[in-house]
Amino acid sequence: MTKEETVLLKGVALLMMLGCHLGSGFGINFIHIGGVPLYDIINRIDVPVQIFTILGGYGLFYVFQKADKHHLSRIFKLYLHYWVIISIFVTIGHFIGDSSKYPGSIKDIILNYSSFYSSWNYECWFLFPYSLLSLSYPFLFKQMSRLRARYVCLITFVIFFISGLLISKLGVQYKTSSPILYNLLYLGFLLFPFSLGAMLKRTELFSKLSVLVVKQSYGKVLVFAILVMASVVKYYIPTALFSPFYAITFIVSFVLLSQGRVNIPILSALGRHSMNIWMIHTWFLFYLFPSFIAAFKYLALEYVALLFISFLVSCVVNRIVKFIPIKL
Repeated sequence: MTKEETVLLKGVALLMMLGCHLGSGFGINFIHIGGVPLYDIINRIDVPVQIFTILGGYGLFYVFQKADKHHLSRIFKLYLHYWVIISIFVTIGHFIGDSSKYPGSIKDIILNYSSFYSSWNYECWFLFPYSLLSLSYPFLFKQMSRLRARYVCLITFVIFFISGLLISKLGVQYKTSSPILYNLLYLGFLLFPFSLGAMLKRTELFSKLSVLVVKQSYGKVLVFAILVMASVVKYYIPTALFSPFYAITFIVSFVLLSQGRVNIPILSALGRHSMNIWMIHTWFLFYLFPSFIAAFKYLALEYVALLFISFLVSCVVNRIVKFIPIKL
């Protein structure tokens, strides 16, 4: 999997996420398949978090093999973007929103800026557990290297399964009552897709499968058929338990079908801004400017407006970060 394919996949995952958060997929409810609105089908099979996490594991295992020495600066850069984003919107929120919530107490400020608990923007829940994985990956991958890939997947799946059961059993209230438990459970929940990505790189599965696909005249047809079948299963079994398996099927299928020949500049641009837009779009959609997005009335226009304004703000954030006199 090339770097450009990774960027494209991040762009796809971002489009999935915005569609899911908007509430009605891509707003194309005038298209039906078997009597089911297409947006409902899309929403049931989107797995943006799992795709991002698998790609993260894949990329970090690649740099692990290269004796990476910059993982701390990489995490700091991610947080620098996060700090700029929340500083902008919390300042705006203080004047046009709820001044008691933005910024809130000293405790609220510490919890949010550390991302340990995101009360300002709940959709940034992933940042702390994902950062822990990114921070500890040299140790994790060193331990994983002592085991066969299948055992790594099995062990991390058990952790994922138990974490998922506890998350489902405890309900949403534990997010506020016990953020420590919340982050630990989601750390275990993300570990499995993160490990799948790492093992995908470690086993060089793409190279092996690419050879098979090229050799067979019907190779791409078979890959597409597998993706369709997996999508059908995901639609009828919309459980988080199946999501990592569907996500890795989607990633592998995308790479095998594209064969490095797909070039979609808009999608590449979105992929490069994907993490920023993830942390930006809900400020417009849920917290500060929902009426602005709703003013577009039609779901397709709402989707485009949300994507466009989030992209513009992401460009501004990147410019601000570049002006910060810190060498990364």
